[in-house]
Parts: sequence; C-alpha cells; structure tokens
Amino acid sequence: MAAKLQTPEPAPLPTTFAVGRHAARVTRVMEGRWTVEVDEAAVAGSYRTQADAWEAGVREADRLDRLGK
Repeated sequence: MAAKLQTPEPAPLPTTFAVGRHAARVTRVMEGRWTVEVDEAAVAGSYRTQADAWEAGVREADRLDRLGK
C-alpha cells in the first residue's frame, strides 16, 4: 500500500492584537513554533503556542509602557 502524502497546512497570516497603545503581531512559523513582534520590533525567542507568544507580547508591551515608550 502506497504511503499517503500529507500536504502541510499553510501557516495563517499574522494575527495582530491591541495591547494598550501597542500592537503585538503573532505569527506561526511552523507547527509548534510561534514568534511575536511588538510595534514591529521582534521579541527575542520563539514559543510553542500562540498563547505563549501572545503572553510574551503583552509582557513586552508592559515593559515598553514602564519605560515610557
């Protein structure tokens, strides 16, 4: 029996969330790997879930608020 080829599902477009006066954009890079940008600046690292990436974006937005940016 021939192996069934599975087409990888396309990564969704980035999702942008309003975090106070900042914008956090979460992007799925591949299965189980997400990245986040806040105000178009990449947050270091990658994350296992969209929720983890979103949380990192919220923390970064809070940090920027404390710095007055």
